[in-house]
Amino acid sequence: MAETSLSAEKLKRLLLRLPHECLGLDLSGISSSRLAKTVLRHLWQLIRNPNSAVTHRKRAQIILITLAFSAATAGSGICYGVYKLLANIRTGAFGRKPVMRRTRSQVMLANGARVMYVPYDENADNKKRVFIRPKNDDRYEHDKFLFKYLGKNKPSQLFYSKFLSQLSIIYRILVPTFTDRNSFLLAFQIFFLVMRTWLSLFVARLDGQIVKDIISGKGRKFLVDLLCWFLIAFPASYTNSAIKFLQRKLSLNFRINLTRYIHDMYLDKRLSFYKLAFDNQASSSVIANIDNSITNDVTKFCDAICSVFANIAKPVIDLVFFSVYLRDNLGTFGIVGIFVNYFITGYILKRWTPPLGKLVSKRSAAEGDYYNYHLNLINNTEEIAFYHGTKVERTKVNALYDYLMEQMLLVDRVKINYNILEDYVLKYTWSALGYVFASIPIVVTTYSTGINNEEINMREFIVNKRLMLSLADAGSRLMHSIKDIAQLTGYTNRIFTLLAVLHRVHSTDFNYGAAIDDLDLKVDEDSSFSTEAVRGTVQKGFNGIRFENIDVIIPSRYGKEGTKLINKLRFQIPPVPLLDSANSDSQINLSQKLMPQGPGSSMLILGPNGSGKTSIQRIIAEIWPIYNKNGLLSVPGAADLFCVPQRAYFIQGGTFRDQIIYPMSADTFYDAGHKDKELVHILGEVKLDYLLKRGKGWQYLDAVAEWKDVLSGGERQRMNFARIMFHKPRFVVLDEATNAISSDMEDYLFNLLKRYRFNFITISQRPSLIKYHDLALDIEGDETWRLQDLGTDEAITSIDKEIETLQEKLENVNLWEQERTALSRKLAYI
Repeated sequence: MAETSLSAEKLKRLLLRLPHECLGLDLSGISSSRLAKTVLRHLWQLIRNPNSAVTHRKRAQIILITLAFSAATAGSGICYGVYKLLANIRTGAFGRKPVMRRTRSQVMLANGARVMYVPYDENADNKKRVFIRPKNDDRYEHDKFLFKYLGKNKPSQLFYSKFLSQLSIIYRILVPTFTDRNSFLLAFQIFFLVMRTWLSLFVARLDGQIVKDIISGKGRKFLVDLLCWFLIAFPASYTNSAIKFLQRKLSLNFRINLTRYIHDMYLDKRLSFYKLAFDNQASSSVIANIDNSITNDVTKFCDAICSVFANIAKPVIDLVFFSVYLRDNLGTFGIVGIFVNYFITGYILKRWTPPLGKLVSKRSAAEGDYYNYHLNLINNTEEIAFYHGTKVERTKVNALYDYLMEQMLLVDRVKINYNILEDYVLKYTWSALGYVFASIPIVVTTYSTGINNEEINMREFIVNKRLMLSLADAGSRLMHSIKDIAQLTGYTNRIFTLLAVLHRVHSTDFNYGAAIDDLDLKVDEDSSFSTEAVRGTVQKGFNGIRFENIDVIIPSRYGKEGTKLINKLRFQIPPVPLLDSANSDSQINLSQKLMPQGPGSSMLILGPNGSGKTSIQRIIAEIWPIYNKNGLLSVPGAADLFCVPQRAYFIQGGTFRDQIIYPMSADTFYDAGHKDKELVHILGEVKLDYLLKRGKGWQYLDAVAEWKDVLSGGERQRMNFARIMFHKPRFVVLDEATNAISSDMEDYLFNLLKRYRFNFITISQRPSLIKYHDLALDIEGDETWRLQDLGTDEAITSIDKEIETLQEKLENVNLWEQERTALSRKLAYI
């Protein structure tokens, strides 16, 4: 017991003597309640008093910095813990079992705004409502002039001549306003970069002091300074981690802003994702591999720009701080020599820097080509298997892979000589010059005074050497950033090209890639922002579908001078517009959803392949332009028109319910008051209710699968009719919608459309469908067409010819029966 009390007494005396040795503070006679207040007051007085001992003042600064960072860490942790506690109390997460119910994730409002519902907790029942303002199309219309082509100037080895202009434009998307959160993240990052440099100065001085203590044999001071070393290590580590976190967070925020900006133009009501194929720069690798550009290039660009900012800001700050401090030790001559060395090194490295921007851009294009071809293999596996095309596909994939490897190796190959030069100059030459500059004050002092104070000279040399090495490291990182900037130029150019094309396509003045001048028929490089190529008029809200003098022309760079399929097309469905719209879908209740809504009119469009039948549907859907000035297209509202393409589309990773109600989302389906029993009734109408037997009743509606592979061709086409029955549009356009369906089912589905009195247009090559339609539009294939009422004598004659053809086939029934009997006998003998 006596030994234990003696040890405790020694420890107490040591702790009381430590503040005196470290800070010159005598704590004897100070009560424990006033201890912390006394220490903090003494630390503050040491920092503010310029006459206090230098050693004590430095130690006081280290202790206060450590305490400040510790308090900030503890305070942020406590605040976060209180926030989580209040959130759990508010949502009732404690002591409550999770409730399983449907929750809306996102709802699109009529004005284009989005409402998102974000859960407070994984098992929480309540949701936080987040309102996202509608996107402003006027902003994109205004911004498109910023993304015009900046000109073809010869790129330098360091920058593209247009690099800074491109970056300044893209920066408006990354940091849209001065008060944006990304601005604050940049400010915090700069603060921590300055803090890291400042702490580096402390570490350098403390390093020299520790070496001095060791050389002079002062063990007590060595232990005190070593304790200060461990104290300063905490804020230094905290600062380094904060810089890395802020850099990553800033990169993610930049990616969010840029991706949302791209998505708002690429995926909107103007169908930019479709019209990109008609842009006059569609041959660009950026647009040809736009999926790779939106995913990989955006990520690489955001990572690169944040990395370059940190790699430039940190060395610049280090150069300023270390140069100011070293000027007092090395003098003006030493600092001038250091910066002359930097300029010479920068010139040499710039002179021998390879064109990494171009090489990186080519490598990204090769990656996109390789990725896209694999995606094509995935989407067409069955067709390739039927053709046994493995050998051809392997050859193509290997060629793309070899080209990708060639581009990737080319980047590394051109770096070899540059890396040799860079390492020799930055690592070894600068280190040798650092020793020279660090020895200047010692040599000058010793030569002028004739006295060699080894302890002081050792401390000064260690401090100057450490700062010189840090200064050399800052300069080397600044020189290394030349290579990073060269790579950033490649990513910037690809992102700028992507945004420029998206703005051009998203514009209301988009002319589908036409690049001719109407006066002299010469290519105009900037004609993509003119409206001269597309002159037709579109009337929306019409109670029908009407074509007036429309030339059906394939969109191309030749505009209205391109390939014409149909000349001056004119028709109208219904022949007399319906004037009474009181029974529109928006005004009928759910019990009347499947009731007939007025008379139906129908038209059949016939013609050979390539005659322009599907092109008529594209014009109706407003995804192809009207070139002639006197052409007029009148279409109903978007809710009253439903276009069915040749290939039925099925959303990837969606439920069976999602496939039926497409393009409506499940959230909108439930919010509008729809029930699953409506879908079951519709499946029964189109003879697909047997699919529900594959699961446990209606639960099959929640099944998730790759439905384009699960359903057969006929089932996929009948799903289109199920969508028609669900959405109940007043006008439907069907393009080869029954070519994979048996004749009896085809007859049933067309009679179903007539029974519910839909107005529909059918595009087909089979005259046998005439019996389901009121009008027939015959496309001859040489720009001519003929519209006839199927109740006229001419139409009756056409039908009679079809009947005669069918009768001729019926006469051969007996012969076919005999052949069938003979084949059956042969099989019996086998």
